[in-house]
Amino acid sequence: MSLKAVSLSDQIADHLSEMIIQGTLAPGEKLHEVELAKRLDVSTNSLREALRVLEARHLVVIQPRRGARVCDITETQVVELYDFLFMLFAQLAERTANNWQGGELDRLMQMLSMLVQAHQNQDMAGAHQMVFSFLPDFLSFGRNSYLSRTIQDLTPLLQRYSYMALVEETTEFDVTLRIFGQLLTSVQQRDGAAAAACIREYGVNQANIVLRALRQRRAASAVS
Repeated sequence: MSLKAVSLSDQIADHLSEMIIQGTLAPGEKLHEVELAKRLDVSTNSLREALRVLEARHLVVIQPRRGARVCDITETQVVELYDFLFMLFAQLAERTANNWQGGELDRLMQMLSMLVQAHQNQDMAGAHQMVFSFLPDFLSFGRNSYLSRTIQDLTPLLQRYSYMALVEETTEFDVTLRIFGQLLTSVQQRDGAAAAACIREYGVNQANIVLRALRQRRAASAVS
């Protein structure tokens, strides 16, 4: 049995990541080290290490003598991320359709079943976490470590944006189920082009929801 130790700084980073993804820590919010360390009951050294992890995840920016703050979200960032990342996901979907063997699709079928259950329970946060917990299973079909590492590097940003989409428009959950069902069918039929098309449709739909959410927030901020 192989055990993977998780450092305290990684645990802190994971906790803060969830706060940023779910909007508890708002875009642009300054992270006061002493206050935050006291609130989390950790040392400032451990917190600083965690903030460096978050910077590598593209969730915070650390400026000399000014400290750390949560990264802002702009329309340009959203457009560029979805354009690039879903180009890679489309490649991954096509490779999955072409490369799967034996019982390798069992985990993906399990995920779809669990998503349906989460939908019935209206557990949006649980469904969101579930999709990303299955990401390593998707990545294994790519048979390319560079493809996997590039996607993993940008995954925290996608988690942040996709959670915004899920909260902003609850119908996004229905769209996710529909497209994931079509994706699995295309993969089972070894139709790589159709699988890639499913992923591209999903990315365009979700990007548009995030962009609408940003515009609504900007309009609300201007009024207030």
